Amino acid sequence: MSIPTARLAFFKLNVADINKARAFWEAAFGFSVIQTYDEDNFVEHIMAMPGQAESGPSLMLVQGRPAHDVAVGPGHGPVGLVCVDIAASFAHALEQGATAMMQPTDVGGVMVAMLKSPQGHEIELVQPLG
Repeated sequence: MSIPTARLAFFKLNVADINKARAFWEAAFGFSVIQTYDEDNFVEHIMAMPGQAESGPSLMLVQGRPAHDVAVGPGHGPVGLVCVDIAASFAHALEQGATAMMQPTDVGGVMVAMLKSPQGHEIELVQPLG
């Protein structure tokens, strides 16, 4: 039996304030909104990195209506981003309101850094060495 093919399409983050979350992801990493759903019970921004709108994956920010608990729990991992210059990306994200969890560190041929977005979501930056 063959496995049906699929591709990773998106990561969805629930946020308390979609405008603040959108501003962070745009300013810190260059995401832009490619589509918005503004419905009675939620508003959702589908965001992509430059040049990746068609190929994805997308980052989706969702704010429920009415507002509900969006506390970030321990049952998920970080949003991962590959960087060309991890030190510059890390510093820029901090300037945009992220919180440092782990400074850029060589973990055996790969530089890794950890941040938290202002909304509490973990972000892992990765830069291959060599």
